[in-house]
Amino acid sequence: MSYKNNLLSKIVGVILIFAAFTSIVYANSSWYWISELRPFDILPWVVLGTILVEWLIIYLVPKTGQCAKVLGLVIIANTASFLLPYLFLKMSNSWYGTFERILDSGPHYIVSGVYLVLTIVIEFPIMYEGLKKNVEDTKLLNKTILVANIITSIGVAVVERLITEGSW
Repeated sequence: MSYKNNLLSKIVGVILIFAAFTSIVYANSSWYWISELRPFDILPWVVLGTILVEWLIIYLVPKTGQCAKVLGLVIIANTASFLLPYLFLKMSNSWYGTFERILDSGPHYIVSGVYLVLTIVIEFPIMYEGLKKNVEDTKLLNKTILVANIITSIGVAVVERLITEGSW
């Protein structure tokens, strides 16, 4: 394993550890949104931005030569990764009701550390399997998919925390 791969593995490992072990409990308190905008309100814009950034990175860096195919796969993968966490919430807490209400009911930001893990687990196989035959360097494709998802996840997390604000 090269130094760069080892460093990348350590960075991803640290992110995963922080994601898994950062939890604060606020007993007998309710979450409320302070800002006028909620995560649901910015969802279409962050999805659009995520798709655009991932599409460009994954199309240009490993040189897939398949512009429309990459765009289609990015749309499918992102749709799955944005909706799956809320499907789990809906199945486990049916009282939340609509998708918008799930997001508004608590500190359900679109992106968290756990979401990054889910994104990689969901999107990576879709993107890799769909594009591995269109690139010469599959290791570069792997890294590109991973880095693109990390960049967009961090970007969405920063944007939504700047625009939407809540408190206990």
